[in-house]
Amino acid sequence: MRLATAFAGALIGLGSSMALAQQPVPEIKVLTWPAAKYQHYFETSNYVAEGWRKLGLKVTLDPQPFPNPMLSKWFKEHDFDVVMSVLSGSPQRSEPDFFTNAQFNSRNSAPGDSNVGSFSSPKVDELGSRQLALYDAQERRKVIHELQRVLADEQPEAVLAYVVNTFAMNTAKVEIPGYEDTSDGPRSLWNMLRLTSKAGTAVKIGRTIDQGTFNPLAATIVEDFNTLSLVYDKLVELGPDGSPRMWLAQALEVVDPTTVVVKLRQGHSFSDGKPVTAEDVKFSFDYLKRWDAAYFKKYLEKLASVEVVDATTVRFKLTEAYAPFIINTLGQVLILPRHVWGDVVEKTGIAKPQDFRNTPLVGSGPYVLRYWREGQEISLQRRADHFAKPASDLLIVVFGSAELVGASLKKGDIDVSFQPIVPTVVKEFAAEKNVKLIQARSNGHMSMRYNTARPVLASKALRQAMAHAIPYDAIIEEVLGGDAGRSATPIVPVNAFWHDASIPLPAYDIDKAKAILKAAGYSWGPDGALRAPAK
Repeated sequence: MRLATAFAGALIGLGSSMALAQQPVPEIKVLTWPAAKYQHYFETSNYVAEGWRKLGLKVTLDPQPFPNPMLSKWFKEHDFDVVMSVLSGSPQRSEPDFFTNAQFNSRNSAPGDSNVGSFSSPKVDELGSRQLALYDAQERRKVIHELQRVLADEQPEAVLAYVVNTFAMNTAKVEIPGYEDTSDGPRSLWNMLRLTSKAGTAVKIGRTIDQGTFNPLAATIVEDFNTLSLVYDKLVELGPDGSPRMWLAQALEVVDPTTVVVKLRQGHSFSDGKPVTAEDVKFSFDYLKRWDAAYFKKYLEKLASVEVVDATTVRFKLTEAYAPFIINTLGQVLILPRHVWGDVVEKTGIAKPQDFRNTPLVGSGPYVLRYWREGQEISLQRRADHFAKPASDLLIVVFGSAELVGASLKKGDIDVSFQPIVPTVVKEFAAEKNVKLIQARSNGHMSMRYNTARPVLASKALRQAMAHAIPYDAIIEEVLGGDAGRSATPIVPVNAFWHDASIPLPAYDIDKAKAILKAAGYSWGPDGALRAPAK
């Protein structure tokens, strides 16, 4: 009898210790955007928090002023449990490394680096490093697809949605024959080249951001660079599907992992009639690196040297094998005329070339800058002799707000809006005669990014369960007004060449989420609070 009593007491003690061992999962704080200025981001994080609470998690929102201290906590200090992450899209971010390896390789976890959640996975590190050395796009694509599948399983972030931007144009005045579905919509180079005025005049484009500079060495923002890309050529252009396409380069050969040889188009010239040569190409890369041009600095880090082989051939030597060199470097660096820039500092007496206004401008791009009236207009004349064959001249008109751009389009004062239409007035524009709406899927995305350095979120099972407790469709329809789409991977569908469409989307399924947690040893207390597995 005493033995049975002792045994029962031991069982009670064991059960009691197990109950103690299974402590409630700690509170999760979500770093998010201030509701006053970023209502749709704040409300998105609120919808997510409500879903997670259905799993028995205690979730609180921590809205912080933007840009700081939010950006500091997010990117510099990595001071959060979960952050409502918004990585905006741009053509430059179509390079597949940006949204995968750069974000999640454990080597990038230092404060200020891009792996803000301190995620660590030997498999992700191995695949990420392997794809960097693969110059063959098809072979690299296979590894990028495998990397996406591993990330979908590991769930270092829950990808919520990509935004769909809506643009508008007056079809009575302009058309875009052969329109390409790109992340930038009508603003992409491929569609701007096709913009055709039905009256044979300049196409009038409305936008809200003025050009900051026409000096490539002084440019710091994407908007400046996009306009500069119309008047200067690059060796490679990013295709509509995210793959590299030859541009000023006629052919490209990867001789070995650290040597890339480029053959130039023959017979192409700058806007002043002087030929584009290998000397101009070498000069451009060397010059931008020598003078520490801010926008290009990160793209030139892996470049060891540039050699002229002959008048139309250039050899690039890299410090290490680096596949993004094709899109990130050859597809970013603008080719400058040596005869203009070579002695500009000495000729003008300026301290550095960044101080050169650079107007009038000499470039080899498909358009010539006719004039720039700061804060008002930019006039670009098409070059009929350019291999890209632009269809019409362009007149970019700068407005003080998106509302003014829209009003001007309605009145017929401009032909195309390069400013996305505010979602609340999209239906109003759809009802306008001769106004065509153009939707462009962003290659950026919103996500809930987990700080896996925090013990509570180091659990893969918990992250997988949380992915099934997010009301994705409700967020897209009720918060984002339907102007968004879903992706299972951070490389979203518009980046078609690199996106792995075979990965299934996580379903909003609370029962499935709870089953994942139960299988991993989680339980629920009498109050419904989620308890962590016993240690």
